[in-house]
Amino acid sequence: MTTAPKSPAARGSSASATEHSAEPTGSVVLRLDALGLDFRAADFPSRFIEFCEANDDYEMEVNEAGELVILPMVGFRGNRQETETNIELGIWQRANGGVNASQTSRFRLASGAIRGPDAAWITQERYDAATEEERETVFPGAPDFVVEIRSRTDNLAPLQRKMQLWMDGGARLGWLIDPPNRRVYVYRVGQPEPEALEDPETLDGEDVLAGFSFQVRQYIFDMQ
Repeated sequence: MTTAPKSPAARGSSASATEHSAEPTGSVVLRLDALGLDFRAADFPSRFIEFCEANDDYEMEVNEAGELVILPMVGFRGNRQETETNIELGIWQRANGGVNASQTSRFRLASGAIRGPDAAWITQERYDAATEEERETVFPGAPDFVVEIRSRTDNLAPLQRKMQLWMDGGARLGWLIDPPNRRVYVYRVGQPEPEALEDPETLDGEDVLAGFSFQVRQYIFDMQ
């Protein structure tokens, strides 16, 4: 990585990229190509997971530009909100099938980016079709269902961009839960814009997770 000062033009370019970034405020971003690493290489997911396991004090992703992103801490309440979401999704999954995934799981999009959701679910057919290596490391493609929860330090815009990356990558249903504003953005495949729900009591899994009802007001908005 270069330590030379950036030119004004380069600084402007960097600022523009930040404005369109899906990375949360406070992230540390490192260029992988400067380290001689090709994030599109076939063996990169397994190497990435090995690196994460060796540095498990940090949550990490790889973005579409091939940069390693070290994510900021969520905080205690934010972690509880993620956990409650995963508990309810896990209960539904046990009765209805498929495979749910939590905060530390990673998915590799077609761009080569490796992203992590706050909660996710994939069909049993997709899980069965994956290789043993993919099940052990990074799962191919976006989840069928994905949840992102805004923490107290998150800006909304980067999370909205991340949700769009999930949908562009093949997700069929997504919830962006915004506790500070008691609002949920529901993303659906084929729908140009998400639907904004103001202070909903429950969220419906619709045709992707038939019969799944999540008490978002109880488990997220009203959490003490």
